[in-house]
Amino acid sequence: MIAPVAVGQARFTLPGLAADARGVVSGRDMAARFATLDRVVWFLRLLSAAGDLDECWLGLRLMLVRSPLGLREMVLLMPVPSTEAADLVARAARTAGGQAATGAGRHFVEYRDSRASLGYDVGEVARGAGDFVFYTPDQVLACQVEGERSLVRLLLGLDLLRRPSGSRAAAGDDGACYVTARRGLGARLCEYLGRVGVQARAAVCESTAESAFGLRAGFWLFHIEDLPARLCGLMSETPGLALYRPVADGVAVAAGYCHPINLAACRVLFPHDRLLLLAPRPTGATLLDPAPVFADIADLLPLPAFSAGEQPAASARSAQAKRLDVPLRLAWAAEAPARAKAAYLPWSQVGWLRRLCQALPPTALRGHRVALLDDAVLVVAADELAALPLGKLLDQAAPGVLVPAGMRLMPAVDPEALAERLGTGESSLLVFPSPGEPPLRIPAAALQTLDRRILSELTVEARPLVARSHVVVEREETVEIETDPLGPFPLWGLKSKRM
Repeated sequence: MIAPVAVGQARFTLPGLAADARGVVSGRDMAARFATLDRVVWFLRLLSAAGDLDECWLGLRLMLVRSPLGLREMVLLMPVPSTEAADLVARAARTAGGQAATGAGRHFVEYRDSRASLGYDVGEVARGAGDFVFYTPDQVLACQVEGERSLVRLLLGLDLLRRPSGSRAAAGDDGACYVTARRGLGARLCEYLGRVGVQARAAVCESTAESAFGLRAGFWLFHIEDLPARLCGLMSETPGLALYRPVADGVAVAAGYCHPINLAACRVLFPHDRLLLLAPRPTGATLLDPAPVFADIADLLPLPAFSAGEQPAASARSAQAKRLDVPLRLAWAAEAPARAKAAYLPWSQVGWLRRLCQALPPTALRGHRVALLDDAVLVVAADELAALPLGKLLDQAAPGVLVPAGMRLMPAVDPEALAERLGTGESSLLVFPSPGEPPLRIPAAALQTLDRRILSELTVEARPLVARSHVVVEREETVEIETDPLGPFPLWGLKSKRM
């Protein structure tokens, strides 16, 4: 019937089988066969506790089939994204007393076990009639599909399990919750929650099913973000009130109970735009589609009694605004003056500045900036003005604020706050030349580097280039040189010259 897969086998007889990187063989889908419904619920309970299998839950289908012997069985089909997820499904199915198979389409072979660690393959594909064909170690089963059952309806139809009386969840811990109240108790509950200081929101819901007298039952639904522990017993034991604890997005279960299936693991089956309330019988499940729109209970409380008479508005006028401004002025400082930051030179001393710039080394004026004003020249140093003893020396009272050396601004405020109030800093400078003169605001664009400003324009005269040609004189006649012998006394007969 079936044979274990060999190590390194790449081709398989059953269509849809493939091997992963480890060599484990599996198909695109998994099929779990069960004989009874209670084993199906057991399998779902184990699968919900196995891990996060959203893709398996989203594509899970519950099929009702009939075996060749005429027995009715249930087959759960689900896609598996990996062999790790297939291992979890197979372990849960075999623990619940079912059979786990893998494949695609309508052909499924037994999933790997201890006898075949890599999986199984078939010797020959069956060609008989059947909606599902299962290949087992003993036989080949061809099952016919008789119908399909809704998985969501199966989950909603299961009875809730009561939690142990001594557990914390049964007693009801504090936290977010939902509370349902009959229509006659809704307004009273709003007043009570507002009086004890509990933040809550409420909505009025109506049931779509009519009662025996042709009336639709309505109820109030409260959403409380943080319910105090002292109020849990009141909300769960008062007739007409029911307390629900959220277990997943859009799903809440009655306090003191739990669902047989971990609904948080199969949250993909419940849309987020709905609200599902699960309660024990005879109430059962209540589906609110769409989810109700809640309003704060403060807006639902009745207003206090007030008279309907017209009350004219009292006339009043605004009083004159008082001012706390203190004028800014210069005053002599009691402490020793600090190092100068800038110099304020009249134009009569500019000639001295030119000669001083020619005598000083280049490093002495490095970083200095200069601004040309109408009546003076302002020289600002990068750090300290040490090599320029000309004009009026200025000190920095705040970032971008220059005052005469030995003076300060009154009132004495924080330098950063003063610079922010006067609007100085990197964008502009505010200079106080002397106590009797108004301050000058100098924009940053007017300041230029002193090294570049002191250089005058250099006039260069353009001269044309004249190309000179070198003439080579060629002699037509030949030159002969003759040398006479000097003899043994070449200097004999020359008169000596006395100095």
